[in-house]
Amino acid sequence: MTEVIRVGLIDGDADIRFGRRLVIDSQVDMAVVFEDEDALSVLERATEALIDVLVIDHRLKSIDGITLLGQLIPKYIEVNGSIPPIILTGPYFSGELQLASILAGATDLVTQDSGPEQLLKAIRSSQAKDNVPDFSQLKAFLDTLPELPPAPIGFHYKLADLDDKQKAVLELFACGKSDKEISIELSMAQYRVRKTIEQMLSELGLATRSQLFAAVYPSSLS
Repeated sequence: MTEVIRVGLIDGDADIRFGRRLVIDSQVDMAVVFEDEDALSVLERATEALIDVLVIDHRLKSIDGITLLGQLIPKYIEVNGSIPPIILTGPYFSGELQLASILAGATDLVTQDSGPEQLLKAIRSSQAKDNVPDFSQLKAFLDTLPELPPAPIGFHYKLADLDDKQKAVLELFACGKSDKEISIELSMAQYRVRKTIEQMLSELGLATRSQLFAAVYPSSLS
């Protein structure tokens, strides 16, 4: 029996939401189990729902999608201790939106001009345990910016509270090393590396590896 991915669909446009629901529900391995159009309502309801992945459009009622992520992720950490992957959608691609989505903690960015197949691919990819971002591409993107984005407020104070093992993993992570490379250099089991990074994300109040990489790059972590 195919395991069904439970999708939360958040979009302020009823027509777009209807179309995306039809596309998602037409897949044998997906089902929309949660819907909303208002960001403030999402903040009240989402953490109580059984959702495997959230698809949140940037254009919402009350507040925009990026702002919603900034408020929703800490609430997920507080209530559930974990965060479902969050795919941000928007009308068209821009470097500004891409950067904002990374810094806000989105797992992926999918725009309307990329078509429904790209959204389905992003939903499926979000459930893969080995869904690790390409840090060479992320580094190349960050290097194009005239100024690197600041780390989240209080981030460096939280870094100081990490233990020695976490700091050692993070220093190699910040260099773009893979879990396997970190495992070899630190003589640590690869699953321990993965768990350590997951634990750090929670302690630092972050949602994704891309968000963490952007926060520490090119910091020396000293």
